[in-house]
Amino acid sequence: MIRTFSLPLIAVLAVIVPSSGVDAQEAFVGPWLIIKSEPAPWAEKGASSDAEAKALLSKPVSILPDRIDGPKPLLCRKLKYKVTSYTPDMLFQGSLTAPDKQAAALGFKDSAIKTLETGCEAEIDFHMVDAMTVLFGLNDRVYTMTKEEVAAPPRAATRATGFSASDS
Repeated sequence: MIRTFSLPLIAVLAVIVPSSGVDAQEAFVGPWLIIKSEPAPWAEKGASSDAEAKALLSKPVSILPDRIDGPKPLLCRKLKYKVTSYTPDMLFQGSLTAPDKQAAALGFKDSAIKTLETGCEAEIDFHMVDAMTVLFGLNDRVYTMTKEEVAAPPRAATRATGFSASDS
């Protein structure tokens, strides 16, 4: 016997059970700042470009629902998000030579690492260390980005009485 569910019940379930894909995507969405660059563990000595690193350091990056705003090559207008879980051997497109040891040295604490595959031309993936830190690899360097705090909207002006408009 096939049971059918009524539309209202399905609608309620959709509200109660959030999509983990959307939640995962939201973990990456927001303003970020490139704060650090270091030679990648797999890179030969002197192989990475300091000039490119200097050009990217301290630059803001905004991961938005439909695009990434930031310096090239991170800029992406046709974003095709895929948030997935990587193991250390998959990080940086499989480039780590001693994955578990190197992933731990880079700050990853778990063996399941939330990763944003962008689907952009540069094929850069963002690997989440924690809620405020992501890493990405580019040209034999590992870059660290930290999430920027979004300023809260200004509060209602305080009247001479000391109460804000929302207190009355």
